[in-house]
Order: sequence, then C-alpha cells, then structure tokens
Amino acid sequence: MAKTFPVELDENLHKRLKIAAIEEGLTLHDLIVKILQERVGDNGTGASTSAKREGSRERSCNR
Repeated sequence: MAKTFPVELDENLHKRLKIAAIEEGLTLHDLIVKILQERVGDNGTGASTSAKREGSRERSCNR
C-alpha cells in the first residue's frame, strides 16, 4: 500500500526538480520516487547507501 505525505519545497528547488524530471522524461512524482529509491534502496533495506559507505570505508582504510 502506498503512503502519501505533503512536502514543502523551496520554489527554486521545485523548479530544478521539475526541469530534471522533464529532461529525464519523468513526472515530478516519478523523479522524486526514483531519487528516494536510489538513496535508500528499492526494497527499503538501505542497501545502496550501505554499499556506498562500505566502499568509502575500504578506500579510507587502504590509504
């Protein structure tokens, strides 16, 4: 079941997001969902951010 919530955006941020959505051929809604999924992972596990953190941790340890 999808959940909804209101989000207040600065006018300039809204404009930049709208332009980015148009450039990608997406609706503003779809772009925001895509960005959120990339940030926390598609399945809600946060896998994408965990992998990024792990990679940066490995790089810093190898210096």
